[in-house]
Order: sequence, then C-alpha cells, then structure tokens
Amino acid sequence: MAGCLVRQRICRRCGVSDNVLDPHLWPQLLLQYPITLPTDYDMQIIEERVRTRGPAFDDRAGLICKAYCVRVADSAESPVNEYAPFYLWGDSAAAAQFLWRGAGFDGIVRDFGRPAIHTWGPEAAAAGAVPPGAVTYATVRSTPIAQSADLVEVAATLAARVRDAGRQPGTHLAVAGIDPSSWRAVEFMTTDGAPVVDEHTTSYCVLHVSQPGPDR
Repeated sequence: MAGCLVRQRICRRCGVSDNVLDPHLWPQLLLQYPITLPTDYDMQIIEERVRTRGPAFDDRAGLICKAYCVRVADSAESPVNEYAPFYLWGDSAAAAQFLWRGAGFDGIVRDFGRPAIHTWGPEAAAAGAVPPGAVTYATVRSTPIAQSADLVEVAATLAARVRDAGRQPGTHLAVAGIDPSSWRAVEFMTTDGAPVVDEHTTSYCVLHVSQPGPDR
C-alpha cells in the first residue's frame, strides 16, 4: 500500500506551491545502517531478500517510509558492495519495536552481525510528485557542522534546500536532519533518475520503497 505523504501549501508571497509532508506523517527519527559487504558478494542475495521481505514493511505501523538502498561494487558509481536501508519513522516507539523488541532488526543481526546505526533528528521534509513505485535512486549527503556555525542558520539552510528539492520534477521525497552527537547534517532524497552528486554525497540504487498509508 502506498500512502499519500503530501499536502500542498501555496506561498502567499510568491505563489509557489510546496509539497509539504502531512503533519500526521512528520518524522520523529531518521535512521540508516549501512552494511558493507565483501567485493565478491553476490548482490542478488540482497535483491532476493528485498523482494521477499520488503513487502512486510509496506504496512508497518509507525513507519513513514523505508528505502531499500544498495551500492554495487562493479558499477561506476561505487567501489563497494553495500546494503544501506534508510528509514523515516513517524513513531519512535515503533522504531524501538523494530530495533530491540524482535520486530525485524534481529534478522539483520542474525544474517550480517549488528551494524552501527546512524540517526538524526529531523529538521525538514517534503514530498515530491514521483510515486514510490517509480523510485530508482537515493542520495545521502552528509556534511560537518562547523563549531562556529549558527545552528539556527544551519537548520534554516537545510529547510530551504529540502523545499527546493521537493519542487524538483524527479523527486519522490526529500528530508534533512542533524546528528547532535557528531554535529553533522544529513540530506536524504529519493528520485526517479540518476542524481548529480558531489564529494559529500553517496548515491544508491533503490530496490523497493515501503510507504505505509497515513492510517497505519
């Protein structure tokens, strides 16, 4: 089931429409655990894993969106094989249920060991026009926040970048957040085409997007 993430808001000053997330679906937690795999690992194993297990998250309570992100070592874009799902949780209790109450992450630990988990407090989120079934790529842009930086300005810049990303025709979802334990900012996007990246950005192929409806 693909839920509707978006409400349209019109700026009275400039007349530009923003696809902002429905407030009932505002994320409480952004989460990713990249799992680096051997260079000779058969990535079709991951594809089959996503094909058979991914639909279980399509109606997961408390989940806004999960993108099944991978990097393949024999592609021009990546030097490594990696499985790196990215989550937007709308309920921190549901995230805890998944992580340490036996509702899914135990399977990751059993099959791959326990990976480090990156988390961010969300600052901004916007839904684009691309449906989840059309998503083929994702990007994660991670940048350090300087000690001298004004955090209010950092947050405002992230929010503006997310608004701009949400307006792009190839965007499915754009979010940004901050990790206060390392003082790094993250910007995550899902799109229907190959993205343009810089030295701060990691590009992924997306095998599936789980996007439960707002009633979940």
